[in-house]
Amino acid sequence: MDWRDLVTITLAGVLGMVGGVFGPVGIAAGVVVGAAVGARWGARSDRIAALEDRVSAVESEAADEDA
Repeated sequence: MDWRDLVTITLAGVLGMVGGVFGPVGIAAGVVVGAAVGARWGARSDRIAALEDRVSAVESEAADEDA
């Protein structure tokens, strides 16, 4: 569990509270939407970080071969 998971949980909780204005169905919908948005954001940021790591590794290998 990292900080992205905590952001996802917090976002689900906040949107659940906002959805509470519309009653119990709004709470459930807010939690589901918040969790979905947070999960998509977390997955996207993990993919971007992994891509940056792979690019750095390839660039360093290319620099090592040139030297």
